[in-house]
Amino acid sequence: MPISVTARDVPEIRARMTAWTRDPGPDGAANWLQFFLGPQPDHATESRVFDRADDVAATIAGTLAAQLPVAELFYVSSDMTELARHAATTLTDYRLHPEDLPAPVGMMVYAEPPVANPVDHHDGVSIVSWGPGRGGLWVHRWQRPSSDVARLGRVLAALPRDEAIRRGERAATRPEPHPDAPPTTEEGFDFLASGLLPNLRRAPAPPSFTPPHGYDWSGLTPMEYTDMEGWPGDITTGLDGDDLRMAEASLNLERTILATWLLMGQTIVRSEDLTAPRAARRRMSREAPDVDPGVRYIDLRRARTEPSDRSDTTTSTREYRHRWVVRGHWRNQWYASRNDHRPIWIEPHLAGPEDAPLLGGDRVNVLRR
Repeated sequence: MPISVTARDVPEIRARMTAWTRDPGPDGAANWLQFFLGPQPDHATESRVFDRADDVAATIAGTLAAQLPVAELFYVSSDMTELARHAATTLTDYRLHPEDLPAPVGMMVYAEPPVANPVDHHDGVSIVSWGPGRGGLWVHRWQRPSSDVARLGRVLAALPRDEAIRRGERAATRPEPHPDAPPTTEEGFDFLASGLLPNLRRAPAPPSFTPPHGYDWSGLTPMEYTDMEGWPGDITTGLDGDDLRMAEASLNLERTILATWLLMGQTIVRSEDLTAPRAARRRMSREAPDVDPGVRYIDLRRARTEPSDRSDTTTSTREYRHRWVVRGHWRNQWYASRNDHRPIWIEPHLAGPEDAPLLGGDRVNVLRR
């Protein structure tokens, strides 16, 4: 079950992440990313972001060290998360503008993972951080790992490196356990080591295996302001099985992040500035004394029964004899200042003459936030 995080917890999570990026030891970000990602991960050089001369892990570690300490913090409430998840299902591909972001450099924590993880040994992504990167914007995803994998990983990291490699090589020569017969703890440990053989050969295993702040870095998505092709985009063609489920979940997450940013710029959302508790601020002063202890709590305003913008109905000359329920939907709003449209979320509301009967009957259930 995912661990519950409140808005006031977020500043301390960021402080611990910042301390992790500054740690030069085996448990720090630089070694963690070298172990799990490496200097040339698969497909990284196929993008327009990295080339073969780049050390990808070192570049990402340096970027996180520069951006996390200065990121503006946001906590997205459960109601807001649910709306973003729902609104994302009908959001069409949209060319992001820099002014759509709630902050140039930020970190956003969802009250609950907005998209379930269908395959991996992690909870769904619940933290997103972002900042400038090659080509426009780099969006980093963070999620909590499985406790079982973390436990086995710490045992692996405690072994002498040569022994861990030997156990991985030995397990690699054995057939995988039958899916209907769960492996023993010893077998599970050996197969974990076999799956990490390339990692063990290029860097020491981090002693904590998972970062001390409790969240695994799970991926980087470059977003380009001038060309949104590929974010979100058609990444599921030709896939099946677990690969298809993971690709669909990634696509849903990207749309949900984009929907969250767009919704945060509308009047249906309210924000409140909060501060970490005193005890947390004392701990933060030891781990990362230069980071801000504030966080912005993002929630929905009380629901309305009328749309906030009636421009789509007041100019009509057509006469209606009923009222009806209009579902929530996106509408493209023209902005002359940037010579482009921006999706605006229109809340569910009643339309039609106020004194007319409701289409479908007089009974209506109203859900209030």
